[in-house]
This record gives sequence, C-alpha cells and structure tokens, in this order.
Amino acid sequence: MKNLNFEKTILSIHKEIQVKLKKTNKKIDNYIQSDVPLIPQLSSYFFNKRGKQLRPVLCLLSSKMINEEYSKLTSDISMAAALEFIHAATLLHDDVIDKGKSRRGQRSINDIWNNKFSVLLGDFMFSKSFQLMTEGQSLKAMESLAEVSGKISEGEFLQMANENNTSLTISEYLQIISLKTAELFGAAMKIPAILTKKSNKMIKQLNLIGLNFGMIFQIIDDHLDYFGTIKTGKLKGKDFLEGKITLPIIVLFKKTNPTEKKWLSKIFKNKKRSKKDFLQTKALLEKYDIESLSLKYANDLRHKSKVVLKTFKNQPSILLQELLDTSINRDN
Repeated sequence: MKNLNFEKTILSIHKEIQVKLKKTNKKIDNYIQSDVPLIPQLSSYFFNKRGKQLRPVLCLLSSKMINEEYSKLTSDISMAAALEFIHAATLLHDDVIDKGKSRRGQRSINDIWNNKFSVLLGDFMFSKSFQLMTEGQSLKAMESLAEVSGKISEGEFLQMANENNTSLTISEYLQIISLKTAELFGAAMKIPAILTKKSNKMIKQLNLIGLNFGMIFQIIDDHLDYFGTIKTGKLKGKDFLEGKITLPIIVLFKKTNPTEKKWLSKIFKNKKRSKKDFLQTKALLEKYDIESLSLKYANDLRHKSKVVLKTFKNQPSILLQELLDTSINRDN
C-alpha cells in the first residue's frame, strides 16, 4: 500500500482535474472584475491564497467519476466556480462574526479594511455565485445551490444560539455541522449528476458521500483544536478559548464524574477561559480517552461513504476513497 497523506492526496486530485480547475480559477478571476476599483482589489487580495479549494475540486472530481464525456462538459466548471464563491462569502461573513484577524495565512479583509467591507465583499461573492449558476442552464442545479445557501445560514444561526451551551447533544452538534459545513460538500458532489440528468439514486448517493466528507472534515477540524500537532493550521485551543462546544467536549461531558462535570460546566459558562483551563481540560480529555472516542464518529461516516464509492470503480473514485482515508489523519 502506497504511503498516503492528506496533502499528497489533494495534490493527486488537483493533477487529475488540473485542466478544468485551471479554467475554474480563470472564471473566478474574470468574475471578480468590476468598474468599482475597490472590489477587484479586495477580491484579488482574498483569492491571493486559494487554499485546497475542496468544494470546486470535489465538484470536478465527481463530474469526472460519473461522466464518460467529462472533457466535453463546461457547465461543471461554472458550478465549481459558483461553489467557491459561496464558500468565499461564508468565510468573509464568518470573519466578521468571529472577529477573525487572519485567513489562509494572511490578515483577514475585516482586519485590514473593516467589517463593513468584509460583509459587502461577501454579498458581492454571493451575487457572483448566482450569476455563475445560470451558466449551468439547469434550474434543478440552481435550486439545489440556492437551498444550500439557506442551510448554511441556518447552521450559523444554530451555532450562535448554542454558544456556551454545555447541554448540547451529539445529534444537535451533528445537525449544526451538517448545515454549516457539510451541505455545501454534498452539493459539490451531486451537482454534476444533476447537470447531466443522472438517476435520482445516483444523485442521492453522491450527496451522501459529500455530506459525510463534510461532516468528517468538520469533526477533524474540531478534533485538532485539542489533539492537533504543531503543524495544525489554526491556533491550538482556539475553539476552547472562544467557548465553542464541539464534539470532544460533548463526549467528555458524557464521561466525567459529577465533580468534573460541574467544573467543566463552570469553565464554559465563564466569559473567558485561560490557558490553564485549557491544560486542565486537556488532562480530562486524556483521562477518558476522548481522542479515540471522538474519532469513532468520523470513521463511521468514512466507512459508509467507501461502501458507495466502491461501486464506481475508476481513478476518481479511488482518489475520493483516499481522500476519505487521509482526512481522518490530517494534521491541518
């Protein structure tokens, strides 16, 4: 078995779809142009570092996996760009909500300019996503992405409503990350099938794979806040210090004794948490082996997706299986 990791797998996927990914990025560059000079200035800065581009990448890889005439299709490129604009809009709005000061290794738009510019740029990105959707010439595909945009907002509302909620259940947490993160991945996977009028069964299968991957991605993101290495992209303990109740903490609440539970509840209800609080919480997480317990949820989702993926039997499906495997072990 070849030595795999998340970064290598992403590079392999980018290589598999490089022609269309390049066209997607060119389309993004074209769509951020405006007669208002500040818009392309801010947009170019934001897209200066494009990251892994997982949503458009999954859209294009899914398209290649299910379509024999993949190379002749162009509508999947437009929809891939639309997905990236939707994601960009959510990030710009998230940075305002979370008072984020950095994004993809550089200062955030709201930190350099201000919150108003970040919100307005996010709105601009949303408008561009809907323009791009019309290029797909599929009302069903447009409806799907429009619905997902609403679900992302619902997820944000749910998350904000449950800040510092120490009674948050696992099912409620999974609902939040499904809406906030996973639904867009589900759309990325199923849009190519909608565009080429595949069966409802296949559309549902692809949506499930995308949803599961999105859930895994967020679970591991939350997991890394407590169990990440020094390579982890975000500041270790950031979620904890902000008082976010994520899967490791929810599982910990189920395991602790009454005294520990009372202390933990008090810590999360405080306005601020210290580094000392974080280290004490880490000790409790280690005591109850929460690392392996929280990973179990991600592994269960991975197995369900791999069962479906194995029915496709081609290079894109193999790469998607590798992506699921390495997502569990990623360190950023």
